[in-house]
Amino acid sequence: MDEYLSERQQVEQVKAWVKENAVWAVGGLVIGFGLLFGMKQWNLYTARQAQGAAEQYQSVLQALSANDTSGADKIVKTLSDDYSRTPYADLANLAYVRFDVESGRLEAAATRLQTVVKTTRDPELTQIARLRLARVQAALGQFDDALKTLGDDKGPAFADVRGDVLFQKGDHAAAVDAWKSVFAAGEQRGIDRQIIELKIGAAGGTVTAPVQGGTP
Repeated sequence: MDEYLSERQQVEQVKAWVKENAVWAVGGLVIGFGLLFGMKQWNLYTARQAQGAAEQYQSVLQALSANDTSGADKIVKTLSDDYSRTPYADLANLAYVRFDVESGRLEAAATRLQTVVKTTRDPELTQIARLRLARVQAALGQFDDALKTLGDDKGPAFADVRGDVLFQKGDHAAAVDAWKSVFAAGEQRGIDRQIIELKIGAAGGTVTAPVQGGTP
């Protein structure tokens, strides 16, 4: 075979390649356009979902402010059923928890918080729900359950709540240890050092030395 093909042979080879590969080439273009179209449609869908969920969430807040628990229940169910991929179902439940607590419905608040802990996909919301659940359980006198909810998490917020639970349980020495560990937990964002010190003093403990990194 010659190293260089004649012009006619080249044309014939191109025709043969096109004939053999046209279906795959066109298919690749179709798939490419399909993917782009699919991504656009998906983005539009998620945007509509987010907007719809946000509107439903606002409706929950309005229903709760009007003490319309029946209406709020229906909207929360809609959020859970139709907008589970958004964070608004979790946020609606957390808003409902506040309403339950202020209304003295602690058992209902605990149940709702347990649902959020089990179902949320957001790690931050999981932590928020655990902290609030532990407080509610302590308010119900379920101190061991509250400590179990907090687990072994060493974060300052968890150490603070753990101290509160232990103090309510009557274990003041352990409460002091928990509160002191707040200062050793690294970043103490959202933690007021003076309040922690007051708690330690109320439990019979002392803070022997100031710890850098806390709230002045």
